[in-house]
Amino acid sequence: MRTSPIPVGVLVGFLGAGKTTLINHLLSSNHGKKIAVVVNEFGEVNVDARLVRHTTERMVELSNGCICCTLREDLLDELRALSQMNLDYILVESTGIGEPLPIAQTFHMEDLPSRVRLDAIITVVDAEAFWDDWNRKDTGEDGEGNPIEQPLAPLLADQLEFTSIVLLNKADRVDEATLTQLEGFIHELNPYAQIYRTVRCQIAPEKLMHTGLYNYELGLAHPDWESEWNKPSSEVEEYGFESFVYRSEVGFDAQAFEQFLNDWPKNIVRAKGWVKFRNHVPVTLSQAGRQIVLEPLMEPLQQHELEALPLEEQTRYHQVLEALNQEPTEIVFIGQGILKQRRALEDRLNACIWKA
Repeated sequence: MRTSPIPVGVLVGFLGAGKTTLINHLLSSNHGKKIAVVVNEFGEVNVDARLVRHTTERMVELSNGCICCTLREDLLDELRALSQMNLDYILVESTGIGEPLPIAQTFHMEDLPSRVRLDAIITVVDAEAFWDDWNRKDTGEDGEGNPIEQPLAPLLADQLEFTSIVLLNKADRVDEATLTQLEGFIHELNPYAQIYRTVRCQIAPEKLMHTGLYNYELGLAHPDWESEWNKPSSEVEEYGFESFVYRSEVGFDAQAFEQFLNDWPKNIVRAKGWVKFRNHVPVTLSQAGRQIVLEPLMEPLQQHELEALPLEEQTRYHQVLEALNQEPTEIVFIGQGILKQRRALEDRLNACIWKA
């Protein structure tokens, strides 16, 4: 029977920085640990839970909010339940607009300190997009409908100031001067954080897990510790983020969808999901800022390539494709003030549906 609290790592980082990629890397690494994963996403559909490889002892999904605001009680309950399992480690992925300090407060609540221990807060940073996000000032509305600026810099600062480890991810997409500048900036915000440069979040698991880097006393001494307990608004309200999900049971036309991608809608800071076609294999969609990545769920073959295969392999190919196409197109869009353009965006996507 376990006598010591289970260590927990909390992953934070802005939308698209690479948190899910990091989880998949840790789960596929040869460390021999039994890990449970709590996946949280902002939106009515938890896309991340389907993107994370199911190789864990248990996966818990939290949706429709942020761990650090509306779902803090849910996180408390789930951690209490996981503490009764035979686990070596627990990973908690916060939504991309989550602040780490209120998440850390969960570990001080009720009987949780005797069950689980906050091991480290890990912030993933998109080295390529960081300064664009830092300087971004979208326009939203206050409670009376008046236009107001909603900068992202305060959120990004919060994610860096209260953390143990920072991964400068996508380090291969920027030059040395940019990386050095970012490292200096982060050290100014948080001189205690350990900083690592990564590409696709590739890093030795021992640098992130069982580090004991989170300091409970320093957390309690943070100037915002008390005010966070009774914060009147959530991060969703504070930064004006909204989300909606587009669904279609009918496959798209690949060429029409490509045209849609070439004229990407404004104010969408993050999109992810699955897209199925009538003239292409299904793909996963991942958009963050200016970058859009499509990854086929199986190898796409031209007709002549397919016909060159043995009959048995052709049959298998069609069976796999048919099984994948049972899933509908489902894309989560996240942005500031995007619900006003939802109808127009849905009309554009409906125009991509296969007409033949």
